[in-house]
Amino acid sequence: MKRERGAFIALGLILLVAASLRLYGIAWDSGYLFHPDERKILLIVADLRLPSSVPEFFSSESPLNPKFFAYGSFPIYFLKFLGCFAPPIPLNVPWREDFVSLAMLGRVLSALFDLGTMAMTFLLARRLYNATVGLFASACLAVTVLHIQLAHFYAVDTLLTCLVVTTMYFAARYAESKTLRDAILVGISFGLALATKITALPLIVPITVAVMPASNGAVLARSPALARFLKRWRDALWQARSWLAQILGVALAVFIIAQPYVVLDPMRYFGQVGTELLVARGWLDYPYTRQYADTLPFIYPIVQSSVWGMSLPLGILAWAGSAFLGWRWFRRRDWRDGFILSWALIYFVITGAQYAKYLRYLLPLLPFLYIMASVVIAHHTSRFVANVLRVAYSLSLMLAFIYSLAFVSLYSREHPWLTISKWIYTNIPAQSTLAIEHWDDALPVPIRSPQGERAPTEYRMRVLPMYDADDAPKIEQVVDALVESDYVILATQRLSATITRLPQRYPISARYYRLLFTGQLGFDLVASATNPITFGNIVIVDERWGDLAAPLFSASKASVWNGGRADESFTVYDHPIPLVFKKTHALSRDELRARLSP
Repeated sequence: MKRERGAFIALGLILLVAASLRLYGIAWDSGYLFHPDERKILLIVADLRLPSSVPEFFSSESPLNPKFFAYGSFPIYFLKFLGCFAPPIPLNVPWREDFVSLAMLGRVLSALFDLGTMAMTFLLARRLYNATVGLFASACLAVTVLHIQLAHFYAVDTLLTCLVVTTMYFAARYAESKTLRDAILVGISFGLALATKITALPLIVPITVAVMPASNGAVLARSPALARFLKRWRDALWQARSWLAQILGVALAVFIIAQPYVVLDPMRYFGQVGTELLVARGWLDYPYTRQYADTLPFIYPIVQSSVWGMSLPLGILAWAGSAFLGWRWFRRRDWRDGFILSWALIYFVITGAQYAKYLRYLLPLLPFLYIMASVVIAHHTSRFVANVLRVAYSLSLMLAFIYSLAFVSLYSREHPWLTISKWIYTNIPAQSTLAIEHWDDALPVPIRSPQGERAPTEYRMRVLPMYDADDAPKIEQVVDALVESDYVILATQRLSATITRLPQRYPISARYYRLLFTGQLGFDLVASATNPITFGNIVIVDERWGDLAAPLFSASKASVWNGGRADESFTVYDHPIPLVFKKTHALSRDELRARLSP
């Protein structure tokens, strides 16, 4: 009893540390809503209203229909309901202040859901193994930078992860109790997870494992022959069919209640979900996924999550420990290990194999990686190896904590887009012509200050279509824009970092960026804004534009550590590097055309 009380006290301390990291700098963009997915959700939430009649509710054009199904509707309706209680936030932004209130409330909710993930991870690991495993795994989550970063946005990733872990917990509890109450709780949490994002669908596999009769499940787990394995799986599943049907029935009902327009507006729902699936698989070519061209399946997400999402020592420990547990299950067929793997392995195979490998896609996997690694650390049969692993775990946790402190430091400083926008308004005369890039945020942003409001309408804008196919008309568009523009502004590395990696597809555009960065197009770099990951005198940068980022930090006399290429989605929302190039010597159209032509 005393040991249990001590475990919960330790969990409380872990959650306290985690909460401070997640709630620190929650207004990191000063209310400007620089995360596009968050901005889209807030726009939808703000426009929702109750139908005036029952027939209007059932119409596909109902004002309660979000008409946006790239994500599920539960996060949208949940924020709309709680938004009624959101207090006004005194942030000086040049648009509707209710957006800011919704955003700040949403970010607090995102942080709370992430704390819920840690608590449920502890409970799941404690039920399957023991409290030590749960504390080890929860401590890892507390200092994981990817969790900390995504808790600062109101998208769906933290909600989805919490609901996935919750579903797994109730499924594990149901596997022991076989009670109607736990079956209902499994169905509710699974339904809410599906209504948050359809990628929770593979949860049906661990749920199926959990409903199998205990006796058959034990024999099944130890069956060495594949044919025998499949036969007993089929027999056990047949015996459990009624319970499985009840759980899935509850899940379906909850899914429809939380996302009613899946049946009231099915054409739009399945059309958008199908489009997202095709884009994720690379079967539809959209500019914002071209960053993943030539990236290796499985290897890319492992490397990205290890280096940037978790910190390298902790990442190695998590992935290596998970692999060892998988090997152990193959030899011993322990039901608990198989239950965890039934989600983790299937989800990783699906996510790691697809074309679009956004780092945030791995968030629902990390709690299970940590559980599996913690099992290996806490339960290794060799005392010497166990001691070595615990020392490695302690060092990795300490380094991950330092990395998390370095990361949250960027939330204490002004966002680079605000810094560079103020520079533009101060240093670039009104009516100057600015060349900006399509498929990216436009700079400068509107600024409201005691001296008055400044707006991008003070300038003439030319848009550079750099993602368009490289051909003769595109050269003429780029040449015309460069001739007419006084400045070229890159808000992020979205286009430049991707296009320079694809010289075969973009020979002209890749050449354009190389010439721009080296001053051979008549423009020189005159301003940049950085908000780096820093710890003391150490600055951690990623390899943007082929190692051209590090010199931007050299003036600070800091020790610059280049961590290699970071996933675009990890950098462009909260710590982009905007660049401003000024025309210092004008080139003629013929000169520009000659330099850009391959």
